Amino acid sequence: MHRPRLVRALIALALALTAAYAVRAIGHYGGERLDGFFVQWIYDGVAVIGMVLCIWRAIRIREGRAVWTLIALGFAFQVAGNEVYTVLYGYDVAPFPSVADALWIACYVPMIAALALRIHAAGGARGVVLLDILIAIAALSSISAAFLVDAILAGGSSSALQLATSLAYPVFDLVLATLVLQLAAAGGWRLGRGTALLAFCFVCWAVTDSVYAYQTIQETYLGGGLLDLGWVVPFALFGVAAWMAPDPAIARQSPGLRALVVPAGFAVVALVMVVYSAIANVTVLSLVFSATALVFVIARFVVTYRSYLVVLGVTEEEATTDALTGLGNRRALTSDLDAVVASGADAQLLLYDLNGFKGYNDAFGHPAGDALLERLGGCLRAAVGDAGVAYRMGGDEFCVLLYAGAGEQVVSAASAALSEGGEGFAISASLGRAALPADATTAAEALRTADHRMYQDKRSTRGAAGEQATHALLRVLTERHPDVGDHSTGVADLAEAVAREMGASDEQAREVRAGAALHDIGKAAIPDAILSKPGPLDEGEWAFMRRHTLIGERIVASAHALASVAKLVRSSHERWDGGGYPDGLAAEASPLGARIIFVCDAFDAMLADRPYSAPLGFEPALAELERCAGSQFDPQVVAAFVTVARERALSPLEPAVS
Repeated sequence: MHRPRLVRALIALALALTAAYAVRAIGHYGGERLDGFFVQWIYDGVAVIGMVLCIWRAIRIREGRAVWTLIALGFAFQVAGNEVYTVLYGYDVAPFPSVADALWIACYVPMIAALALRIHAAGGARGVVLLDILIAIAALSSISAAFLVDAILAGGSSSALQLATSLAYPVFDLVLATLVLQLAAAGGWRLGRGTALLAFCFVCWAVTDSVYAYQTIQETYLGGGLLDLGWVVPFALFGVAAWMAPDPAIARQSPGLRALVVPAGFAVVALVMVVYSAIANVTVLSLVFSATALVFVIARFVVTYRSYLVVLGVTEEEATTDALTGLGNRRALTSDLDAVVASGADAQLLLYDLNGFKGYNDAFGHPAGDALLERLGGCLRAAVGDAGVAYRMGGDEFCVLLYAGAGEQVVSAASAALSEGGEGFAISASLGRAALPADATTAAEALRTADHRMYQDKRSTRGAAGEQATHALLRVLTERHPDVGDHSTGVADLAEAVAREMGASDEQAREVRAGAALHDIGKAAIPDAILSKPGPLDEGEWAFMRRHTLIGERIVASAHALASVAKLVRSSHERWDGGGYPDGLAAEASPLGARIIFVCDAFDAMLADRPYSAPLGFEPALAELERCAGSQFDPQVVAAFVTVARERALSPLEPAVS
């Protein structure tokens, strides 16, 4: 923490005056001639400097302002009591209690409040800290009443005011010490330098006040002696602590069970004093204080239990609520489904998966994606209304549990709620449904059924959108270059057959077909002079021609339904040995679908009548594929291709060659 130059000077002055006071108190140098100077000026001077440092800290720095303001207020009461004592009584024996005693006792209130705030900042609840203080005060008052009342009365204190004043000092001192213990517990028993110094000041002050109270009763207290160092040293060190760097670890501590150390300890003390009061002849006042402490313990228990219930409720809600949308989560759905199954009631489970969300996330970023999910979740809740409950399963999956009697209009409204479109994006939702108990008799079975049907709907939706986009792009290519368009259609038929021969699923086979149909779409941007050149292309023309796969990728990727197909288009001219383009991918680094397209495209090219080459026959073309397997082509793809071609007994692209 930055200390202004004047602050450093005041701290140095306070420490120097404290050292001078210590030397004087130990050796009593100068005799009675310097008593007034040290007691009135040095003693009060250190107190005033400490107060000024605390006030300045509270004004200059916002963090901990309330704590240091209260400590400064406590200083003010202390300094005022010193001045009243000096002015009114000087070196004469002061009455007990005096106005000075009232001011000195008043200083405890803001000091205790400062410690309470510090404990609260370390993780304690404000109301709980107050109850802990009241428990400690009542329990300690019970001890004081039991063991000190007779001693105080024997020392000449007979009035109730004298008795209360005599008891106030030790009780408040012990409360200060107790709160220091509570502060250490709240901080995990690890105190930073600033907090440790502050704790030392409070403990030192408390011990000194207790000894002062005892010596006052015994009429043995002498001003300016060694005991006064117990006040002077904390006066200076409070100012030092005020300008030390705050300990951040204190504010981060979680109190846990250690927060119960103080209230539990004093609850035991109160119980012991109740038992002791029953078997010993002690003042009734002790029993009253013990009973009061137990009442506060009960109140502490009630507050703690209520806090536990609140935390438990929040925890349970968080455990069953999606944090982003506020809808129920998978755990909530499972619980509600189990309840519906157990009751045997009719219900419908609707499972939704968003289409186009990944593209939206990639295009606009994850914060925008989260905002979209939150918006769609709110729309879904409003669409379902009282007809059921909406949930978010995680990711881009939503679910609705519809009660009996919910009509198709609710289903349609829920589907519409999960749809949104704008410039550059379109979001829709695939739906899977399961009726309870008709389609499923358990929650797990209902989820499996709805999930299976949802993916069927997603595949059909994605396939339809992909086919529409493929046909549209292929039409563009055919209109631009009819021969290229016809070639792509033939390659697509054969590529799909080879993919199925190699074990591809329906969806994978359709993806390979679309990639084969569009593998030359980038040639729409190639000039006719290059595309239809009768002779071989030169280096510059080849460089231009090789760009068509990259151009094709950009064209195909513009249709969200063909995002995976775009990768096949890009890699459709990669070679098995890594000599292809545009990325020089070798072996299985290139997608399998692209390797299939490459073989089918090459076979069709060998059979076609090109301006710069004569066509090969069916068998010579197969032989050329087998010769180049392992270098230009994937050997497994070539083997599958030959099997397909021979099973058909003719080229699917032209009549059989005999």
